[in-house]
Amino acid sequence: MKNRIALGVSMMMLLAMLAMPVSAADDNRNAVITTEVAPAYIVTIPTNMRVPFNQLKTDFGAVTLTKAQLEPNKCVKVTMQCDNLLDNKADAEKTIPYTIYECKADATGNVFTTASYLSAGEKTDLTIGITQDDWNKAYAGEYEDTVTFQIEYTDQ
Repeated sequence: MKNRIALGVSMMMLLAMLAMPVSAADDNRNAVITTEVAPAYIVTIPTNMRVPFNQLKTDFGAVTLTKAQLEPNKCVKVTMQCDNLLDNKADAEKTIPYTIYECKADATGNVFTTASYLSAGEKTDLTIGITQDDWNKAYAGEYEDTVTFQIEYTDQ
């Protein structure tokens, strides 16, 4: 009887070993590591500016992409909006036309309307230009205009 029990236990152990899967070096498992970086950017625009009387070109600062973590094929687009007229505060019918250029005051550049930026540090220097003829035609008084910079995160 002892022999039968020993034989039965041996057979069950043998069957159990055959039923267990054997793992070897071919058993590869993967671990996926992920993260996410949200798009982020900082754009610096020119501050308030006082243009001296009879000054033909005045540095207006720069539009600068100060910080940028952008997705591939994306950019930060800056569009300037203004009517290019300094309005006399006492009489809005009296104006001084001006133009904003893509350059420093000591250079010549194109008229600025929009620019697209891809990486931190990119910038566009700006200059306010008023012709001598427009200064000569100006009425006395204080003048002002507001320049709006529209900033958007968009496709290239």
